[in-house]
This record gives sequence, structure tokens and C-alpha cells, in this order.
Amino acid sequence: MHKKFYELTPDERLASLKLTPAAQQAWQHEQSTLNAQIIENYISDFRVPTGLLHDIVVAGQRVTVPMATEEPSVIAAANHGAKMLNAGGGVTVTLPERTALIGQLLFSDVSAAAIEKFVTAQQTVFFSVAKQAKPSIYRRGGGLLFVVARTVSETMVSVDFTIDTKDAMGANIVNTILEAEQAVFSDFQTHFVGAILSNYATAQCVTVTGQVPISLVGGPVVAKRLVQLNQFGHADIYRATTENKGLFNGIGAVTLATGNDWRAVEAAGHAFASHTGRYQSLTTWRIAGDFIEGRLTMPITVGTVGGAISAMPQAQRALALMGVAHADALRGVILAVGLAQNLAALKAIANGGIQKGHMKMQYRALAIQVGATADEITDLVRQLAATTTVDADVARNLLLEMRK
Repeated sequence: MHKKFYELTPDERLASLKLTPAAQQAWQHEQSTLNAQIIENYISDFRVPTGLLHDIVVAGQRVTVPMATEEPSVIAAANHGAKMLNAGGGVTVTLPERTALIGQLLFSDVSAAAIEKFVTAQQTVFFSVAKQAKPSIYRRGGGLLFVVARTVSETMVSVDFTIDTKDAMGANIVNTILEAEQAVFSDFQTHFVGAILSNYATAQCVTVTGQVPISLVGGPVVAKRLVQLNQFGHADIYRATTENKGLFNGIGAVTLATGNDWRAVEAAGHAFASHTGRYQSLTTWRIAGDFIEGRLTMPITVGTVGGAISAMPQAQRALALMGVAHADALRGVILAVGLAQNLAALKAIANGGIQKGHMKMQYRALAIQVGATADEITDLVRQLAATTTVDADVARNLLLEMRK
């Protein structure tokens, strides 16, 4: 019987692609029996380098943080930013009383007043249905917190269910409860559009703050310029986009290393960057006496158990290395790394430009690209750094000269 593509083994899928023997062997070399069970149509793994932010003080605790990223200089910048923040006493974390996800039941061409009246009358039923749908989250101290009807437009209403998912990221928990709650709205079934969680987790907004002695960022002139750069991020969407991208260099790297959904975290962050009606930087920096103070606030949905986090040993190892046992602690660490990343980038731009340090790290990738061996990379990078104009041809010629 002919198998469908999704029914094939990883090796059978590769064989069907008519690859060269060398290419097929290369794909097979990176295969994992475990990861083959996690995604569909699996053929191999794509490995991302993981490095360490060696020491950052978060909520009074020293933490070593794994970061998974392919971009040179990200981890070096995070370590530099963390060192400056540590000198100012480290990063403080402010959490909401209870972090929770929001799930939506969506209705169209319906009377908002009728939905609101119904939601008010059915509160007891909602809580009963939620507990029956997902009793395990109640055993862990979580569950449904409240339900409200929110008018989206003249014809659209969202019924928002706010659910505490404890240490799980919580998407499956929320969607399971939502699908059970849908039955309560049988009188509105013809107006029902869909049930789905929202990644805009405004009930999970976390704030991290830190301060750095002005002397460590390069003195008063650099500190003032750093603040002005950040002000551009609040006034100009072009600058804001790049500043937030740099922020997510750090946030995304830690989120990925811990097996969490970095796409959901970034989507929520960018949405929150627009919550005033104008897209702007997620951080705010100001001068306060002899210090420069930074603040970052955004919603962040992550977990320490469940899903890929529990299935992937590398995610479990990362969490163990950090010493992070609960989702709220992980939220604080991830955003602290983002603040450190942002600080390092702003300082580099304000104090002579970002390209010098960035290119030094890029030269390592270039050296590998032109075929340098592990023993040759350091010397080739040194020569590239001393060269005025650098490209692949220059690197290749220098490498050939080294080998004579």
C-alpha cells in the first residue's frame, strides 16, 4: 500500500527528494529520534549555536543564561550590558498579582448589549465549565479568573476569558477551556466565528528596571546621547523598529533556548509597542543624578513545563542551568536580558558607532565562510580587523597568504 508523505520515515522522505548521497547523509547526520516525534514531515534538525550570558543579577539572584542565536555579537553585547547593570545593583522585576492568558470567543453581526447581558448572567456557569474542562490546572492553583464581553466594532464582540495557566505557557489549556465554553453560547451559535487564545497577553505584563553609573557608559556626554537615541525610539517609527529588533535579539535568544515560543513573545511585544496608538520603543531611559536608569515593560508568555519544553531535553537543561523553577521567574530573567541587550546597543551607537564591535564578530563567520580551519580563524580575524576594506575576496586572499 502506497504511503502518504506524512506517513514516511525521515529517511524515506529524504530518499524521495532525489538528493545526492552526500547531501542525504548530511541531513541524516543531524537527525534526532526524539525530535522526529515533535513536528510533522520531519527530516532533520537545524542546529542553532547556544552561548551564555555568564552573569546577570535579576531580582537579587545571580543567573547564568543560555542564549540560542545565529547572530554574531548578540551574546557579547548581552554580557556587556549585564555587567553595567550589575554595577548598578542588578535588575528589579515587577510582576502582576497573577499572570494569565486571554482566550477569545468571537461573535459577529450580533448585539453587543445582548452578549454583555448574557455574559453577566452566566458567570457561575463559565467557572463550572472551565473546571470540568481542565481540572488539572485547578489542581495546580490556576484556572479561570474572570470573563468579560468586549465590543470590538459595531458588529463584532469578543468574549474574553482570562485564565491563569501557572507554569505552563498555556495555549492548549486556554483553547481546551474555550472550546468547552462555546457550548454555553448555543443561543448565539449563528453569530459565532471562532474560539482561540490571544498572544497579546496583557494580563502578563512584566516590568524590569535597572540603573548604571554614568561613568560606566562613557560619561555625561555619552549618557545624554544614549537617552536622546531612546527618545528617537519613542518619536520615530524607523528608529523604534530597529531598537525593538535589537531588544528581541536577547529576548528571543533566551526564549528559544528554553523551548518557548519566541514568535508569540515577539508578536505580543510589538503589539504592546503600539498600545498608545503609535509604534515606539519598548524601553525608556533617563538620567537620574549620577545614574542612567532604564525600564522595560511588555507582556510575555512563557512556561517552564508542558509541550516542547518538557519534551526537549535541551530546554530542560537550559532551565536547570538558569536555576529557574517557575514561569514568573523566567519572565523576569528574559526581560532582564532584553534590557541588557538594549543598553549595550544604545551605548555602542552613542559612543562611536555599533559597527566596529559588530564587524569583529562578523569576521569570524566570514573566516568560516572562506574555509578557515579552527586553528586559522583567530589569526585571520586579527588580520581582517586590521584591514580597511573587507569582503569575501579579501578574506580568501589573506587566508591563502597565511597558508604559504
